[in-house]
Amino acid sequence: MRSGTNLPRVRDYNQGVVLEAIRVGSGVSRVEIAENTGLTAQTVSNIVRRLLDDELVIEDGVDPSGRKPRVKLRIKPDSRYAIGALIDRDETSLVLMDLDGRIVGRESRPVDQQQGAQGVLDQVAEATQTLVQNAKVDPSKLLGVGLGCPGPMDHEQGILYEPLDLFGWNWHEVALKQDLSGRIGLPVIVDNDATAAAVGERWVGGAQGVRNFAYIFMSMGLGAGIFIENQLYRGDTTNAGELGHMTINIDGPLCFCGNRGCLEIYSSPVRILTEVRHRLKQGEPSSLAALLDVTLPDIRRAAMNGDPLALEEVRYSARMLANGVVNMVSLLDLRLVVLGGRHLAEVGPIYKQEVERALNNRLLTRNLRRVNVELSVAGRDAGAVGAAALVLHEIFAPRMTELNMVSQF
Repeated sequence: MRSGTNLPRVRDYNQGVVLEAIRVGSGVSRVEIAENTGLTAQTVSNIVRRLLDDELVIEDGVDPSGRKPRVKLRIKPDSRYAIGALIDRDETSLVLMDLDGRIVGRESRPVDQQQGAQGVLDQVAEATQTLVQNAKVDPSKLLGVGLGCPGPMDHEQGILYEPLDLFGWNWHEVALKQDLSGRIGLPVIVDNDATAAAVGERWVGGAQGVRNFAYIFMSMGLGAGIFIENQLYRGDTTNAGELGHMTINIDGPLCFCGNRGCLEIYSSPVRILTEVRHRLKQGEPSSLAALLDVTLPDIRRAAMNGDPLALEEVRYSARMLANGVVNMVSLLDLRLVVLGGRHLAEVGPIYKQEVERALNNRLLTRNLRRVNVELSVAGRDAGAVGAAALVLHEIFAPRMTELNMVSQF
């Protein structure tokens, strides 16, 4: 649990601390909030009064266990909503999420790679309108839209710079934040898909209470979202976490990023598809041989059903990914690794087994403690859920950067 502060001029930070304590506690008293955060009872009481007035929380029942009954506080889920949109190479997916992290609506659209950036943003705007209408949500309760996609990007300005994992789209310095906000009339936050997924995992419960963790996001590409000491880490250019372009073989094949031997060359779903198709053409036996055009979903299903060829290629990808994860955990000393994204939603157990084995057999600190490896609680929705959580995190989560700025005055 984060600690608050009773210094003046940090109202927003303390409000975030209290709101998070209520959200995570799911039925917590004012006294317990003060004990857990270090805030004074008066500070907690003042903040709770504001949260009640804003209808962000409700009083819900009484805890009779103490000497004096204590009123329990809970988040009011339907008081606010956020929309999350994930742009991927072949699909845009959206979710509508309430303040408690529950999904109340979903939409998805196939992407034509020739439609370009503005065509995709038109698609996102149309899907957003459909999502809100179908869910019958009051538009005045919408906080905004979070948009996740592969980088590199300027997170603060919301500008995307020729994303490497979206080839053929002819995107160059696209003002995603400005262009989408102009279409839908709502605030927009743009972030890397892996970073968004990490925020989502924090918000929906998979990584609550863990100070140091990484979210490994694998869709068509590969990236990581990172929390250090309870704070989201974006790096100096807001592009931290490009795990897929970590060099693991300096003499390896040329990557589309311009380097050689990148992790993504060895572990990406694209490689799995390429290798399986090649081996099938060579006449290797497999249940996939009867299919005319093998796809990644076909391979993932076959692997989970024990097909030797599919399982071998997926497991090779998982072992190579584990090499990169070991390097990252060794560098950052993380407590938890979460695996998620569209690809890992289906074959996650295979990757979890390989990453666990590597971390707990090879880390220098393996005799001090185990590093936990978990599959994302958001499943296939991880990217879109994370994008929606960006909005909630930006508005409600306590951030040390704000406190540091205040302390300078």
